[in-house]
Order: sequence, then structure tokens, then C-alpha cells
Amino acid sequence: MHSYLQGHPSLIQAIKKLEQLNPDQFEIYFEHRISTKIDSKNQEIDSLSRSEDVGISIRVLKERRAGFSYTTSLQSSAVSQAVETAFEVACVMPEDEYSGFHSFGSSVYPNVDNFDSKGLAVPLSQKIALAKQLEASCRKADPRITGVRSASISESCTETRLIDSHGEQVFHKSSGFSASITCKAESHGDSQMGSDFTFSNYLDSLEIDTVAQLAAQWAVEILGAGKAPTLKCPAVLRNSVTADLLDFLSASFSAEEIDKGRSMLAGKSGQLLFADPVTLINDGLLPSGAGTSPFDGEGIPSRKTVLVDGGFFTGVLYDSYYARKHQKNPTGSSLRSIKSPPTIGTSNLYMEKGKKSLDALVDGISKGVLITDFMGLHTANPVTGDFSLGASGILIEKGKLTRPIRGFAVAGNVLDLFRRITDIGNDMRFFGKIGAPSVRLSEISIGGE
Repeated sequence: MHSYLQGHPSLIQAIKKLEQLNPDQFEIYFEHRISTKIDSKNQEIDSLSRSEDVGISIRVLKERRAGFSYTTSLQSSAVSQAVETAFEVACVMPEDEYSGFHSFGSSVYPNVDNFDSKGLAVPLSQKIALAKQLEASCRKADPRITGVRSASISESCTETRLIDSHGEQVFHKSSGFSASITCKAESHGDSQMGSDFTFSNYLDSLEIDTVAQLAAQWAVEILGAGKAPTLKCPAVLRNSVTADLLDFLSASFSAEEIDKGRSMLAGKSGQLLFADPVTLINDGLLPSGAGTSPFDGEGIPSRKTVLVDGGFFTGVLYDSYYARKHQKNPTGSSLRSIKSPPTIGTSNLYMEKGKKSLDALVDGISKGVLITDFMGLHTANPVTGDFSLGASGILIEKGKLTRPIRGFAVAGNVLDLFRRITDIGNDMRFFGKIGAPSVRLSEISIGGE
């Protein structure tokens, strides 16, 4: 019965223990991750770390009562204790008519190949050379770059398994590589920091030089920034700023957040809440996406869900629980880790790109601002979307970027910003699991001098 788990005695033990306790349903989640991180500083190895994380989490269902427990030790006693604890928790939890687990045998899973065995096998010495290349490329990008705080190359190999009480299992193995850098630019007594990050499932697709040059550009462009005037004007949001706003908005698409009244989208399904050009998609099967997998945290097949279509709020993210409660189909949108049960979240969330370059978005604005950074977006109200933030950027005058400004305030509402989008750029880029282009807004209020 357990031949497919040869080499995983802890999982076999957990299954046998669960079968003895005889819950109505159970689910075992196993994760094994091996990670390496290399930091270069002054063309020397500043740090090199390797870690291996492994664990099992258990979910059981007894008379519509759900229990959860986990262990990061695969010793026999720890596995037994985790199973027993999950069962004990289920016995004291309140009954919930919507509780239940997905049966893996009832699903057909898409083929997802995002495992780079060749990249993982590249010798450590070559990956150290990549970290040094990242640092060197940033320093060469502009003579005003005077220091690199950190230049990192990271890799990970992750194995995930889910096993249900019918003896069915789903399995996926993936790899991930990333490059990140933070640098300092100095000129005429002023200094500014810039940073950037990129991810790929494949080592040879990691855009190291692009990351280095963008970090340098973003540090240099704010040098000598002055105070901003108080303006009510058109604005352009750089793609990184749009991504931050999407990240903040993402939780509002959760059926749980909507159900509990904690979403700014609650009660607004089908309404025109965004500007006409805006289309937002969550795609768990996006090629080369950081959140791509054949299945979600409950073992439900991943899929593509259109959340906003031509400005209309059309899609909600459901796990199996809220799908049962609202008589909908789950959208494969559960996230999980060893230490927590599944929760609704986005996989690869992105705004579809437009046709205009960043320069074209700026062109035609007689007086405005390019917003390059919002500070403190986490302080915005997640239910109303209201915010008051510090920001930095570059003034736009007669269709051209002129002088940098910083330390000004922007107040408003997140949904209102998305309603004011008039044009969308063609520079859509992923920042981790969030993909965004630059956008042009009809109007924004900035508080300066």
C-alpha cells in the first residue's frame, strides 16, 4: 500500500498511526527544502550559508471537527506526537458543516516542469562567481555607486508531497534561483540607496546584469532630490510601485476576507471598481512563475483565475472550505507551510501589460510626477483602502523627467488609484509573485512645500 513512499519511513509511520486512530479523513503534508545563499562584498565571499528544512503537518477530520499539528523532526516519537495532537485537537474543536478535505484521486493534475537539475548541479565556485559578477556589474553601472551593501545569489530545491486518507498522493519538485542587490550612490554630499531583486526557476535565465543596473539606476536617480511642490496633477507609477499596490490589494480577493468583512471588495462583486484598461489575473500555472505548481496547499489543481476583467471585479479566490460554504468551485488558491494549515492567497498575481513605454506614459504630461517609491504602504487600511504615505519620485515637466523630489506626502484610497488609471505600460515585470507594469493616473494629490 505504501510502496510509493519507500525512502520516507516517517510518512509511512504517520499513515499507520492515523489509520489506527481512524479519523473520518486525514491529510499529510510533507516538505523538504535545501537552500544555499552566497553574499559577495568587495569581490570576496561575505557569507555563505546552507540550510535544510524538513517537516510534516497533519490535518484530521472527526465528525466535522478539524484538527491540525506539525513537526519539524522526523524522529518516530515526534511524528507520533504530531498525529496524536492533531487528533486530540479535532476532538475538542467545534463542529463545522463546511469542513472537509480534497480527495486527490478525483482530480487530473496539469504537467508543470519547473525543476532545473542542471542549474542545481552547477559547481558552487561558479555560483560564487555569479555573486561577484552581480556586485561588479552594479559598481560599473555608474561611477556614483560607491558601495554595495549586499549582492546575493540564492538557490533552493523544494520537494512537496500531499497524501490523503484514500492512499492517494500528489508530488512536486521545484527549483528556484534569485539575485538581489542593495547599493549606495553618493554625489555632492548626498547619498541614496537602491535595490532590486529577480527570480527564476532556471539558473541560466537569471537576469543578473539587469538587476545590478536597475539597482544602480534607482539609487542614482534620487541623488540631490529636493522638496516637492504641493500639486494636484497627473502621475505615473513605476512598475515596482504598482506591484506594491497590487500586493496590498491581493488579500481583498480572498473569499475568507470577503466573508468576514475584512476586504475592501466585500459586497462589490460584478461592479466596475477599476479603470477600463485594468485586467488582473491570478495564475498558478504561469510558466516560470515564482508561485507556479501543479496543485495548491490542499492538493487542488492549480488554475488561472481572472479577478478583474476590463475594470470589473469578476473573480474571487476560494479554497475548499469557502467553496463549500458559498457553493462555488475552489480556485486552487490555498497556500501553506509546515507550521500552518492552508490559507487563501495568490500564486502569481499580475496586471496585464499595455502597449506604451514608460517614456510614452510620461510624454504629454505638462506638470506631474513619476512616483518611484511609496513608504509605509503596510499602514494603509486593508478594509477601506485609505492611506497616507511618504513618497519619492521625479518631477515631470513638459513631458520630460526633470528633477528628483522626496519627502512628500500622498494621501488617498487604493481603489481610487486603480480607478484613475488612464494608460498601462508595456514594462510588466514580476517582483516575486506579483507582476505589474507602470501605469499613468489622471490625477494624484501630493503634499509638499
